[in-house]
Amino acid sequence: MFQRNRARGYSLVEILLVLAIIGILSGIAIPSYLGQRRRARVIGDAISNAKVVQMALESRKAENGVYGAADTYAWTLGVADAKATALLPALATLGGSKMTYSLVIDASGITYTLTAFDPSLSATIPAYQTNQAGTELARMQ
Repeated sequence: MFQRNRARGYSLVEILLVLAIIGILSGIAIPSYLGQRRRARVIGDAISNAKVVQMALESRKAENGVYGAADTYAWTLGVADAKATALLPALATLGGSKMTYSLVIDASGITYTLTAFDPSLSATIPAYQTNQAGTELARMQ
Protein backbone atom coordinates (compact mmCIF):
# COMPACT_ATOMS: atom_id res chain seq x y z
CA MET A 1 0.00 0.00 0.00
CA PHE A 2 0.97 3.48 -0.71
CA GLN A 3 1.02 5.94 2.23
CA ARG A 4 0.78 9.61 1.65
CA ASN A 5 3.16 11.97 3.52
CA ARG A 6 1.39 14.76 5.40
CA ALA A 7 3.00 18.13 5.66
CA ARG A 8 3.78 19.03 9.24
CA GLY A 9 3.30 22.51 10.66
CA TYR A 10 0.71 24.83 12.11
CA SER A 11 -2.44 25.86 10.36
CA LEU A 12 -3.29 29.51 9.76
CA VAL A 13 -6.06 29.35 12.38
CA GLU A 14 -3.66 28.10 15.06
CA ILE A 15 -1.14 30.84 14.31
CA LEU A 16 -3.84 33.52 14.39
CA LEU A 17 -5.15 32.18 17.70
CA VAL A 18 -1.66 32.34 19.27
CA LEU A 19 -1.14 35.88 17.97
CA ALA A 20 -4.51 36.96 19.38
CA ILE A 21 -3.64 35.54 22.81
CA ILE A 22 -0.24 37.27 22.78
CA GLY A 23 -1.91 40.54 21.77
CA ILE A 24 -4.43 40.33 24.60
CA LEU A 25 -1.79 39.51 27.21
CA SER A 26 0.53 42.29 26.09
CA GLY A 27 -2.40 44.73 26.05
CA ILE A 28 -2.91 43.99 29.73
CA ALA A 29 0.72 43.65 30.85
CA ILE A 30 2.43 46.60 29.12
CA PRO A 31 0.29 49.41 30.62
CA SER A 32 0.62 47.84 34.06
CA TYR A 33 4.40 47.61 33.67
CA LEU A 34 4.68 51.23 32.54
CA GLY A 35 2.56 52.37 35.50
CA GLN A 36 4.76 50.51 37.96
CA ARG A 37 7.87 51.94 36.35
CA ARG A 38 6.51 55.49 36.66
CA ARG A 39 5.55 54.96 40.31
CA ALA A 40 9.02 53.62 41.07
CA ARG A 41 10.63 56.68 39.45
CA VAL A 42 8.36 59.06 41.38
CA ILE A 43 9.08 57.34 44.69
CA GLY A 44 12.82 57.32 43.95
CA ASP A 45 12.78 61.04 43.16
CA ALA A 46 10.76 61.77 46.30
CA ILE A 47 13.17 59.79 48.49
CA SER A 48 16.29 61.41 47.03
CA ASN A 49 14.87 64.93 47.36
CA ALA A 50 13.70 64.17 50.91
CA LYS A 51 17.24 63.09 51.81
CA VAL A 52 18.60 66.40 50.49
CA VAL A 53 16.12 68.32 52.63
CA GLN A 54 16.93 66.15 55.65
CA MET A 55 20.67 66.80 55.28
CA ALA A 56 20.05 70.55 55.06
CA LEU A 57 17.83 70.40 58.14
CA GLU A 58 20.47 68.43 60.06
CA SER A 59 23.05 71.11 59.20
CA ARG A 60 20.61 73.78 60.40
CA LYS A 61 20.00 71.88 63.64
CA ALA A 62 23.74 71.50 64.22
CA GLU A 63 24.19 75.28 63.88
CA ASN A 64 21.04 76.46 65.73
CA GLY A 65 20.07 73.59 68.03
CA VAL A 66 16.61 73.31 66.40
CA TYR A 67 15.32 72.58 62.92
CA GLY A 68 13.32 75.79 62.87
CA ALA A 69 10.25 77.52 64.21
CA ALA A 70 7.09 75.47 64.58
CA ASP A 71 5.22 75.91 61.31
CA THR A 72 4.38 74.32 57.97
CA TYR A 73 6.76 75.01 55.11
CA ALA A 74 5.97 74.20 51.49
CA TRP A 75 7.69 73.76 48.16
CA THR A 76 4.98 73.61 45.51
CA LEU A 77 6.04 72.34 42.09
CA GLY A 78 9.64 73.28 42.83
CA VAL A 79 8.90 76.83 44.03
CA ALA A 80 9.37 77.56 47.71
CA ASP A 81 7.00 79.73 49.69
CA ALA A 82 8.51 82.71 51.57
CA LYS A 83 8.75 80.82 54.87
CA ALA A 84 10.52 77.86 53.24
CA THR A 85 12.99 80.15 51.48
CA ALA A 86 13.83 81.79 54.81
CA LEU A 87 14.25 78.38 56.49
CA LEU A 88 16.39 76.72 53.79
CA PRO A 89 17.44 79.32 51.20
CA ALA A 90 19.58 76.88 49.18
CA LEU A 91 16.59 74.57 48.58
CA ALA A 92 14.31 77.07 46.88
CA THR A 93 13.72 74.85 43.83
CA LEU A 94 14.66 71.34 45.06
CA GLY A 95 16.51 70.63 41.83
CA GLY A 96 13.61 71.62 39.58
CA SER A 97 11.34 68.95 41.01
CA LYS A 98 7.70 69.04 39.98
CA MET A 99 6.64 67.49 43.25
CA THR A 100 5.04 69.27 46.16
CA TYR A 101 6.82 69.02 49.51
CA SER A 102 5.45 69.85 52.92
CA LEU A 103 7.64 70.19 56.00
CA VAL A 104 5.86 70.36 59.36
CA ILE A 105 8.06 71.27 62.33
CA ASP A 106 6.49 70.67 65.74
CA ALA A 107 6.34 73.13 68.64
CA SER A 108 9.62 71.93 70.18
CA GLY A 109 11.53 72.59 66.95
CA ILE A 110 13.35 69.27 67.22
CA THR A 111 10.99 66.96 65.37
CA TYR A 112 9.47 67.23 61.94
CA THR A 113 7.55 65.36 59.26
CA LEU A 114 8.49 65.77 55.61
CA THR A 115 5.93 64.71 52.99
CA ALA A 116 6.33 64.57 49.20
CA PHE A 117 3.37 64.53 46.81
CA ASP A 118 3.36 64.03 43.05
CA PRO A 119 0.44 66.06 41.67
CA SER A 120 0.37 64.05 38.44
CA LEU A 121 -0.38 60.86 40.40
CA SER A 122 -2.22 62.09 43.48
CA ALA A 123 -2.44 65.39 45.31
CA THR A 124 -3.60 63.73 48.54
CA ILE A 125 -1.69 60.43 48.77
CA PRO A 126 1.95 60.97 49.76
CA ALA A 127 4.57 59.58 47.40
CA TYR A 128 6.90 59.46 50.40
CA GLN A 129 6.80 60.62 54.02
CA THR A 130 9.59 60.60 56.58
CA ASN A 131 10.51 62.16 59.92
CA GLN A 132 13.65 63.58 61.57
CA ALA A 133 14.95 60.11 62.42
CA GLY A 134 14.81 59.06 58.76
CA THR A 135 11.96 56.64 59.45
CA GLU A 136 9.72 56.03 56.47
CA LEU A 137 6.18 56.87 57.55
CA ALA A 138 4.37 56.36 54.23
CA ARG A 139 5.10 55.38 50.64
CA MET A 140 2.85 55.35 47.62
CA GLN A 141 1.70 51.84 46.78
